[in-house]
Amino acid sequence: MDIKIICERVQAGNYLVGSHAVRHALKEGFARRHMVEAILQGTIIEEYPDDQRVLICGQTILMERLTIYLHVVCEYADPIYVDFVTAYIPDELQWESPPFRRRKKGSNL
Repeated sequence: MDIKIICERVQAGNYLVGSHAVRHALKEGFARRHMVEAILQGTIIEEYPDDQRVLICGQTILMERLTIYLHVVCEYADPIYVDFVTAYIPDELQWESPPFRRRKKGSNL
């Protein structure tokens, strides 16, 4: 899947936010607009073609002077809509910095 197609759908408002993404947003302190911003600024860092999903990593401004990376799993199976399956702030113990690649098991910070 091409990131441009996902961005076009998101810019057109053709996206749905799944309950898992909402739960993470409430727990971690970000909102739908942050997911949208991360996708529009982001890059596909993992692809899951069997599930028709991609993992996008992008930056978003959480609050004044605080820019974070956000991961959003997007499902593109529908020809019109993109589903935000889940979204989360990547854990620095599991992801390298910037969080574009998973850490190898057993590696230290």
